[in-house]
Amino acid sequence: MVNYKGRNILHHVVFTSANGVSVLVCLLATILILRLKLYKKLVYRLALYQVLSALAMASVGVMQVMFINYDDSPNIYGRICIAIGFLAVYTQWMKLLFTMWVTFHLFCF
Repeated sequence: MVNYKGRNILHHVVFTSANGVSVLVCLLATILILRLKLYKKLVYRLALYQVLSALAMASVGVMQVMFINYDDSPNIYGRICIAIGFLAVYTQWMKLLFTMWVTFHLFCF
């Protein structure tokens, strides 16, 4: 078990590690799409938007590791928590929008 000040923080470590790997994979996919100039077709551009929204979601997930110390100073972390919560909801809606956009494009064209 991973303990920090008597608390189990294993879920923070696993969640942050998984999001860190997702950030790296999304960056690699973005570089490949841009390097191979696949963004010229609409389908690949939509895929690029999906990758970028996944990158944003994973980046927000990586930022959540800072709340391990939340109990030490909630005054400082309170505003950061609100901002990251907003970013998490915003990126989830962005991901949903691009998923709906890709689905619409694939079924209608």
